[in-house]
Amino acid sequence: MKIDRDALVESFADPEIMELVTMSVLEYLRGGNLINKYCVLPGGKDPLRQSDEAVGFDLHARAIVSALEMNPDEPRLRKTLFDFENLPENPNLTPYIKPDADGLSYIIEPGKSVLIGVGVAFQLNPYLFQWVAPRSGLASKFLMNLGNAPGTIDPDYRGEAGVILMNNSANKFCLTHNMRIAQMIYQPVVIPGFVRVDSLDDFDETNRGSGGFGHTGF
Repeated sequence: MKIDRDALVESFADPEIMELVTMSVLEYLRGGNLINKYCVLPGGKDPLRQSDEAVGFDLHARAIVSALEMNPDEPRLRKTLFDFENLPENPNLTPYIKPDADGLSYIIEPGKSVLIGVGVAFQLNPYLFQWVAPRSGLASKFLMNLGNAPGTIDPDYRGEAGVILMNNSANKFCLTHNMRIAQMIYQPVVIPGFVRVDSLDDFDETNRGSGGFGHTGF
């Protein structure tokens, strides 16, 4: 069946049709129809939604990883610095290790941050991307935030997702294995086309113009 594109676009001017199309697209996206593959790495945990209406998938701390070095045995992954099970090879990390009932924990000092691998790698549908966002509970109770929030994970990325957990409080924070440290939110993506013009005079005029940076007041 051949679709008249122009007629279809014109039909969107009808508010009822536009609402129907919008609700249909949202229902399609919410119904899990855009399939994504994911792989849980050793020591990792599945991303989980905490309720039926939640939009975010909680991410868990698998390991503290290097920001500069890749794993020599698996070049697609970052080098593990601390896995919550074994004492780290780097003696500089030893003072931050705390034994507890469930194994080993890591102490994040005030003003410090660590890069954490969340134990999951994704193959996304090309029409989606992921936001990595803070968890409100960690932020409000402990002043723990993400240094790369909102972090963007592109559809062509194939490595482990990672977050930078920052301690913005005046107190030490005890990080444990599989602690929920962030949440992942999915959004459809729009890739625009561009037309290059020769000068600012080629832009359409608006009442606002180039006003910005608080020009409307505080």
